[in-house]
Amino acid sequence: MADVSRVVAMFGPRRGIVRELDGRLVIGRAGEAGLQLIDDKVSREHCALDPDGDGHAVEDLGSRNGTFVNGRRIEGPVPLRPGDQIAVGESVLVYQPSFEAMRASDGDSTLILTGGGTSNPRGAGPLGTAALEQAGALALSAAMASDPDRAAELFAEAAAKALQPSGVVILRRSKGGALKPVRGFPAGAHVFVSRALVEMAVREGRPLSAPEPQARTEADAQTTRVRHDEAYVLCAPILAQGVAAGALCAVRSRQFDEQEIALAGALALAAGPALSAERAEARPTLELPVAKSAAMREAMRVAEAAAKVSSTVLITGETGTGKEELARAIHAMGARAAGPFVAVNCGAIPTELAESELFGHEKGAFTGAVSSRPGVFEQADGGTLLLDEVGDLPATLQVKLLRALQDRTVQRVGGRSPIAVDVRVIAATHRQLEAAVKSGAFREDLYWRLNVLRVHLPPLRERREDILPLAERFFGRIAASLGRRAEGFTAEARGALEACPWPGNARQLANALERALVLKSGGAIGLSDLPSEVLAPERGEVQAAAGRTLGELVRALEREQVALALRRARGVKTAAAEALGISRPTLDRKIEEYGIDIYE
Repeated sequence: MADVSRVVAMFGPRRGIVRELDGRLVIGRAGEAGLQLIDDKVSREHCALDPDGDGHAVEDLGSRNGTFVNGRRIEGPVPLRPGDQIAVGESVLVYQPSFEAMRASDGDSTLILTGGGTSNPRGAGPLGTAALEQAGALALSAAMASDPDRAAELFAEAAAKALQPSGVVILRRSKGGALKPVRGFPAGAHVFVSRALVEMAVREGRPLSAPEPQARTEADAQTTRVRHDEAYVLCAPILAQGVAAGALCAVRSRQFDEQEIALAGALALAAGPALSAERAEARPTLELPVAKSAAMREAMRVAEAAAKVSSTVLITGETGTGKEELARAIHAMGARAAGPFVAVNCGAIPTELAESELFGHEKGAFTGAVSSRPGVFEQADGGTLLLDEVGDLPATLQVKLLRALQDRTVQRVGGRSPIAVDVRVIAATHRQLEAAVKSGAFREDLYWRLNVLRVHLPPLRERREDILPLAERFFGRIAASLGRRAEGFTAEARGALEACPWPGNARQLANALERALVLKSGGAIGLSDLPSEVLAPERGEVQAAAGRTLGELVRALEREQVALALRRARGVKTAAAEALGISRPTLDRKIEEYGIDIYE
């Protein structure tokens, strides 16, 4: 059966209002409306959804109180996008062309938050001794549970036993900072609660209760009716070490009394440590990249600003300049530090496995897929994903990566349901993506999607102030990993390290020090301990030239001179061409022929 558009109202797809749209849908209070909302604030024929290309558009039908899309009152037909919220009277409808995408993002239970008042009524409701004993036993089991998901399930059941509500939902703060529903009781329970009530309970750190009408649906083959029944909602913040780790929300038709409100607060307080177990883990000591040079200090300034937000970051620079180290620093300095950091080298993945590596696959999707496997996007959910050497990504995967970045959903190979992911993406490349876009090797729309915040790492030869501090850091790390003891560097060795151009950048520096430590028996690292390419780079070049043809040597020299002229001209092609004594078109041809990055 072909996929059709749907309207999901109030509670999401589990028990909410789901209407398949194969034509026009009129929404209003009238009995003949396709979606009847029994609400005094809704006109008889309030608004309508009409087919619009591959999707739908919503139009107000002259209603008294207006129709709102994403908080803005509409005047004429407005095309709808997945996830758009349509406010009609007291109801909020969510437009989702893919029912599977909505189901994947909502999980087991959905909590709809709206604006509203926060009056705190008082009432009466006796608690049964047996129910309290059962609730206490469940809460104790939950507090001792090592799995946060199991703890949430037991706490929801404990609250249901103690408060006798029609529904309970446990929210837990994700690593990205948002409160997300993780468990409901009974199965499929949904709660409609004012956002103001949740925010006030979390802000004040105490349980609160308020009247909040709950929607009830009645459907037949032709019409779906929505009724709002009087009810009360209780919201208790789940605190861990004084920080809100989540919230417990319960709803029922009668008021919650002071004893029940206090009991809900006690349950939520007990839930804190169990639900925030992964957040309570100690963070590793953050070691920022070395930044003694002015160029590296500027790069770190941009990186620190990027760490405070979740925008996509593009890191450029030669191979071995430390792009992954900078990406890890951005992750560790941000709000997602407690989440996973997953790095994948796009250039090292076989083309036939690239889609599975990024987005995962289902069992039986292809030969050898003996079990389902999540891709790196799912593995990095709640944290950061580094797409290293993104410029090497196959063209067929660039389209799917663009879709994942736009929709924040992925679809496994062989899967039928999109999976929502909460991932901060950092891309890195040594290639000049602008040139790749011009040549058609890299999609322009994907380039602009990645190039939100850009950080360029200059090569080590252009930040010589960083060479010795980097050498000392690598020296300490490598010596500890090898179990070797050494006494640092002699003055002559320091001079040689600073004088070396390091064409392989920080990676070459680390390898040279590891080689010296492996062969060193003790004492300080001296000149004789350093590799020959560090002591005499020009000699290494002569040795490398052995066995090469004259044509190869000429091409290598020409490439070196063109690259050097571009560096001296700071990438200004006209100035570089003049310095080389060639025309601008000739320079452009040489740049393309030798694959020279003008930002080298």
